Amino acid sequence: MRARGPLAALVAAAVLTACGAPSEGQVREIGPTEVPYGLLEPAPEPSADSSATAGTSSGPRVYFLAGDRLLAVPLGSAGPQGTGDPARLGDLLERLSAGPGQQERADGLSSALGPDVRLSTGPVVDGTARVSVEGLAENIAADRLPLAVGQVVLTATTAPGVQDVQLLRDGEVLEVPLPGGERTADPVSAGDYAALVGPEPATPVR
Repeated sequence: MRARGPLAALVAAAVLTACGAPSEGQVREIGPTEVPYGLLEPAPEPSADSSATAGTSSGPRVYFLAGDRLLAVPLGSAGPQGTGDPARLGDLLERLSAGPGQQERADGLSSALGPDVRLSTGPVVDGTARVSVEGLAENIAADRLPLAVGQVVLTATTAPGVQDVQLLRDGEVLEVPLPGGERTADPVSAGDYAALVGPEPATPVR
């Protein structure tokens, strides 16, 4: 255990300094058994729960409105599983565009996306999905635009390989609103809209 001697000496010196002992003089090397409990133990690895990000969940999901909060609802039917697969992303956006089903509406779910909003997918490059949006701001109140954009971004980022989203209209990059009122033309992620997300149910979308 001699290889641990220098580390133990450094720990001992730090303990003496913190206690107000003089730093001058010779540092005495101590054995591992004399080091205060736990100081030579490796730091614990973060748990999966602690590293989870608000607004993101495993598995494909669509986001609808429950009151003034976005609700993540698991998608019942699975599509192709390829990383960044546009077919899977397209399935999610098609399901989002369709809006809540009859039972979901009965459960109080709605959508900030108007019936005239059309979503289509482009390539996923380096984790960024380019999503074309038509009719987004035509019939949507300005204060509901962050919710509408949040639905698209949060839904799209549950597709495999999609980390963030850039919205386009007629091939031009859109400047989108964030929950705090700022606007950006940069790709946006689920974390940017996490403040709008409410608790998640366990019932899958049919």
